[in-house]
Amino acid sequence: MRGPSTFEDLAAVIAVCLATAREDGKFEEIEFKAILDGLRAQYNFAGKDDLLADYIKYADQMNLEEAIHRIQRFDSEEKQFASDMLFITIASDGVLHPTEEEIYKSMVEVCDLPLFTGADKL
Repeated sequence: MRGPSTFEDLAAVIAVCLATAREDGKFEEIEFKAILDGLRAQYNFAGKDDLLADYIKYADQMNLEEAIHRIQRFDSEEKQFASDMLFITIASDGVLHPTEEEIYKSMVEVCDLPLFTGADKL
């Protein structure tokens, strides 16, 4: 699976993850760590904490509607990456509570994303 290649597109994924995590009113350090771990797993951010911080800062200031619009234009691999990042962020405590599932599914629908690749195993 391939994530987005442009700075703005990756920032859009981060922005939607941040918004989704905050939607349940319990944005926690574990959710932020899940976002960072997902990015580090997909991209080579080793030793580039300043660059990672730039992505987070830009994403935090990005208009959510703009972020969603960008994600809607992704190809299928980029959309799967975005969906997986969303899921990993919202279920970062290892549990997908019913309200979190509802939030995740509504964001998947709004962004026109497939479900998390491991959804069939849940």
